[in-house]
Amino acid sequence: MGVADRTYMRGAPEGRVLPATHLALGVLVGFFILGLVAHSSRAGFLGWMELRTPGAQPWQWLTYALLHGDFWHLLGNGLLLWWVGPLVEAAHGRAGLVRILVLGTLAGAAAWFLTGLGGSAGSVLIGASAAVLAAMAVGLDGREDESVTLLLFFFLPVTLKVRWVMAFIWVAAVCGWAFSELPGRHAWPAWAPAWDSSIAHSAHLGGLVVGWLAARRARAAAESFLVVQEAPTQPAARLRPARSAPAESAPAPSLGARAELDRLLDKISAEGFGSLSPEERRRLDELSQRLR
Repeated sequence: MGVADRTYMRGAPEGRVLPATHLALGVLVGFFILGLVAHSSRAGFLGWMELRTPGAQPWQWLTYALLHGDFWHLLGNGLLLWWVGPLVEAAHGRAGLVRILVLGTLAGAAAWFLTGLGGSAGSVLIGASAAVLAAMAVGLDGREDESVTLLLFFFLPVTLKVRWVMAFIWVAAVCGWAFSELPGRHAWPAWAPAWDSSIAHSAHLGGLVVGWLAARRARAAAESFLVVQEAPTQPAARLRPARSAPAESAPAPSLGARAELDRLLDKISAEGFGSLSPEERRRLDELSQRLR
C-alpha cells in the first residue's frame, strides 16, 4: 500500500461526497427539531434515547448524544464540531471522525455513570458535548501555537492561542467534576459545590480523556511512519559498475528526491498529515515508492 492509499493521507474523495462533519450536524439538528415537536405535543416519543439512572439501556449509551436540552446547548456543540470536525477529517478521514465521535460518546457516558451525576437516581444525560470535546482533543493536537478568534457573547472578538482554549476547557471539566459531581457521590457535606451541578462535567472529562489518548496514539503512529521512511536506503546506482553513468551525476536524482522527501516529512512532523496539499501528498507517495 502506498502512502497516499492510507486513510490519514487521503485528500477529498472523488465526487461530491458529503463530509462526515456536515452529516453529523444534520443529524443533530434533525433530532433537535424532533425534540421540539415532542415537547410541544407533550408526546415525549424521544425519551427512550436519554441515558437515565437507574435502568439505563445499552443503546442509550450512544443515543443520548443525539439530544439537546435547548437551542444554546445545540449551538455550542454545533459550532465546536463545525470548527474541529474538518480538521479531524483532513487528518484521519471520514471514518476517523465518526470513530472519534463514537468513542467520545461512550467515554462520556462511562465517566458520567461511574464518577459523576449518573450515580444519583433520577439523573439524565443528553448532548454531544463529550463526543465534540473528544474531536477537539484530536483535531487540535499539534496546533497549540495557532491562534483562533472567539466571539464572546457572540459580539466580542477575542484572539487566543489554541493551547489556552484547550487549557480552559480542561480546567473547567476537571474542576466542575471535582467540585460539583464528586462530592455528591461521596456525601461530603463540608465540600460545598462551587459549580452548577446540572452540567455533566464528568462526561466532558471522559470525552477529553479519550480524545487525548486517541491523539497520542495517532502521533505515535505518525512518528513510527516517519522513522520507517527516514531509514537509510542504498540507491541502486551504487551497485552498478562505474561505467554505467558518470560518478558525479548518478547520485544526483536520488539526492534531490531524498531532499524533497525530507522536506515533506519535516512538514508532516511539524504540522501533521492534514497540512499537506493534494499535490504534496501525491509527491510524497511517488517519492516513497521511488526510494523504497
